Amino acid sequence: MSYVAIALAALGTRPVVQARAKAVAVIAEGLGLKLPRPFAADIHRAEVELAGVIGDLYRGEEAWPAIVLVPGAAPDGKDDARIVRLAHALARAERAVFVPQLALAGKRFETSDIDALITSVLALDASHPGPVTMLGFSYGGSFALLAAADDRLGSSLGQVATFGAYFDLVGVAQAVTSGVSLVDGRAVPWDAHPRAREVFRLVMVEMAEPEPREDLEAALEGRIDPAVLEDGGRAVFDFITNDDPEQTYTLAARLPAAMVDTLRTFSPATVADRIEADVVAIHSTDDPVVPYGEALRLEAGMPRVPLETVSLFSHVNLTGGSILGRASDLLATWRFASRILSRQE
Repeated sequence: MSYVAIALAALGTRPVVQARAKAVAVIAEGLGLKLPRPFAADIHRAEVELAGVIGDLYRGEEAWPAIVLVPGAAPDGKDDARIVRLAHALARAERAVFVPQLALAGKRFETSDIDALITSVLALDASHPGPVTMLGFSYGGSFALLAAADDRLGSSLGQVATFGAYFDLVGVAQAVTSGVSLVDGRAVPWDAHPRAREVFRLVMVEMAEPEPREDLEAALEGRIDPAVLEDGGRAVFDFITNDDPEQTYTLAARLPAAMVDTLRTFSPATVADRIEADVVAIHSTDDPVVPYGEALRLEAGMPRVPLETVSLFSHVNLTGGSILGRASDLLATWRFASRILSRQE
């Protein structure tokens, strides 16, 4: 055997090289491409309960490092076809992948989801080679960041990876209502999904106190004059209907205390300084569901986080056109996937 062959063989045993090679296969399979992997292990998917948390566990016969894969607000939750495909791809890269079923799938924000993620990490760390990684998509990525700030996790959590996550819910509201994210004085335009404002209104009305909710809905639909709303209802109305990005945070501060608390509770920006695990992020500039300005907020709020920017995806879905023509985006996605796998290799 030549010295070159020996060197290449030795290089191939290095964990970082192995992780980068596996990342190629994970991306290809995650995007639905056919890629021969004759040496990949057979993967079994089963619904399990981890310390009270129901979800699907994808694993082989060996004891592999674990990943908690956190879906976004997709209606099918853990059964979403994209999540199933990616979970299989990650498992074939020698990872035990747990996908919890969360209330977020029903577009509900509940702190029990954050607790479920914390419980999942602790349970997996106790039964698999650690530390555990959390990989979250869309709002699921934001929930993963919220969970990562919990002191109970300690060294059980090694890394959080987010794809298309938000950093500040008030910032999301700013972009939804005005079409602009203001980040450190920079105006970042946003072309939202047609239903973004409708969904935002529904969520905000749901957050409102039960008593003014009916009148608030009537005012938003133009059936009554908003002037008749009581203080709390009028503050919510003004926040929802505002279209001046300069006023968003001022109006948010005037919301009823319970709503202000909810917005803070579900905003990673409020707990970012307590996250000790490594964080990596990727976001599409053309994301129609979570504004790209939120990725810039994350980058400003957590300067050590490597942020990859792509345009290959529309939110977390692959856009049309030739994949091969998006070399820079594929390279960025590969770097993101490599960082995830390298942390446990």
